[in-house]
Amino acid sequence: MRLNFIPLATALLPAVGVHISHLMAAYQGHVSWCFPYFPDCVSISAIGRHSPESFVFRAAIMPTAVFMMIYWKLSAEWLKTLGAQGARLNRSMVWFGVTAAFGLFIYASVLSEVGQLYSLQRRVGMTLFYILTYLAQLLMTVQIASVARMGGVGMPALIFRSHIAITSAIAVLGAASLLSWAFYDDYRRYEDAFEWVLTLLILAHPFVTYFAWRNTGFQARFTVSGKPS
Repeated sequence: MRLNFIPLATALLPAVGVHISHLMAAYQGHVSWCFPYFPDCVSISAIGRHSPESFVFRAAIMPTAVFMMIYWKLSAEWLKTLGAQGARLNRSMVWFGVTAAFGLFIYASVLSEVGQLYSLQRRVGMTLFYILTYLAQLLMTVQIASVARMGGVGMPALIFRSHIAITSAIAVLGAASLLSWAFYDDYRRYEDAFEWVLTLLILAHPFVTYFAWRNTGFQARFTVSGKPS
């Protein structure tokens, strides 16, 4: 059974869901009409707080968290099949990825709730999602690059170089965001745009993985042992 629909769903379901939610929220007057990748627009959280767009938002984000958990477990098997030697890196990658997905699930489940406790849960959930997802993606990229150097990757160089480019861009954007927060008084104007771009880059990583799994023919086989009585 082909498995490349897993990274594709992990990337496209939230990407499509949040953009539809933004359009719905703007149409309902809950947020302003603006382009979210430019300054002075709206945060991702703001487009999922009110109905009816909150239903679309949760319907996209909560299944994505489940897909992410499956994605990282399968990614570990894919890397082992490619010949990656870093067993510890692989285990850490799965732990980071699954914990990040759990954080995303918590965030989505309490997004519309009011109160300091729920606000704290949202902050913790999103912090876990962004930081740990990036660490998991970095560990995957390091292992792919290591296998590629040994000539063991059966896919075009453009694919794993895209992984490297994405993780590098996330690191640069994260550093720019921190420096802006520390030294730029008008940072609040750009904070939401940083969040949208960062999210898009994070989702681009599993999107590229879709092509990697497709080109390497990654698939599952189901077998049973023994004979029926």
